[in-house]
Amino acid sequence: MCHGFMRKDNWDIPGNDTLPSPVKQPDYASCCSQCQSTSGCIVFTYSPSSQGCWLNTSMGSGGNSTGDNIIGYYFHPLRESSIDIHPNTRWQENGLTVAGGNGPGSLLNQLLYPWGLYVDDDETIYVADYTNHRIMKWERNATSGQVVAGGNGQGNGTRQLNYPYDVIVDKERDRLIICDSLNRRVVGWPRLNGKSGETIISDIDCWGLTMDEHGSLYVVDRERHEVRRYKIGDTKGTVVAGRNGKGNLLNHLSEPRYVFVDQDYSVYVSEWGNNRVTKWVEGKESGIAVAGDVGSGNGLRQLSAPKGVVVDQSDTIYVADDENDRIMRWPKGATEGSVIIGGKSRGGESNQLNGPIGLSFDRYGNLYVVDSGNHRVQKFKIE
Repeated sequence: MCHGFMRKDNWDIPGNDTLPSPVKQPDYASCCSQCQSTSGCIVFTYSPSSQGCWLNTSMGSGGNSTGDNIIGYYFHPLRESSIDIHPNTRWQENGLTVAGGNGPGSLLNQLLYPWGLYVDDDETIYVADYTNHRIMKWERNATSGQVVAGGNGQGNGTRQLNYPYDVIVDKERDRLIICDSLNRRVVGWPRLNGKSGETIISDIDCWGLTMDEHGSLYVVDRERHEVRRYKIGDTKGTVVAGRNGKGNLLNHLSEPRYVFVDQDYSVYVSEWGNNRVTKWVEGKESGIAVAGDVGSGNGLRQLSAPKGVVVDQSDTIYVADDENDRIMRWPKGATEGSVIIGGKSRGGESNQLNGPIGLSFDRYGNLYVVDSGNHRVQKFKIE
């Protein structure tokens, strides 16, 4: 068992070794255990022929194909920070616009009611530009973006999207995975020079999605009020949250929107209809209310139409509280949250939000918020 690490065969990571020479280990799993118990190790290389185990502190340039070597690299849940975040951590009050912010429109420096986002390790941002029917890529410090999927008008062709709600990157297959909502499909789209997409999952009212370390997709189906997990090659999926139709009991979901999966495969779901976030431990038939669930409102115990949700290593929950124009933090076991961003009335200033939807950390703990009503993405730096 090598929990938390992705495996890649016939690959090597040169340099960044924690020790001057490899450690002898009998197998891949033992090498993984050595890395897990060594401070700073996030990547390891194992050679079955020599039983050499190299421990690395970085992926460096990404490595190269070689011999019989096998690498394992640490996989942190999508949209989670790579660093531990202290419960009292603060973020700068004023955000920096890193995508859009030039008014509503369809030019390359504009967005039009964006929804979901994905932040890559190099701080490149992929945005579901909902009303422009496209996915935009904004590199770090860029003043305009690039269309990397869709952008060919609203439609159901292989080169088109129809109100995309969310996007993530599948690094193993070097593709984007997109919630193509009104086409009722999940689409895989090559990340490099992709001209068209391929339907991965059909007949699904997809609003949010994520992926675990094994490449399994977790997809929110709003219409069926459930979240399904799709293992590689699976087109039917297994229900991991919901399964009992619409309702407000803890074995139901109501109008689910976004999903986060932690390293224990617990599923966190934001529910628009119940104004709450529920946690579904793997294999359990019911969820646990971990934020909200006391009716719609703007009190510290309440949420109103929650959207994006992420969870840090301490199980603290961060929620885009859409109709309250704020980002909330709920520590594990807390009965009320605190406002960490926004909440200063709706507006377009750098310390205000207007209908926040997508939410993500970068690897350094900075928070990115899709400020949909202001047609921009804001970055709030960690202090």
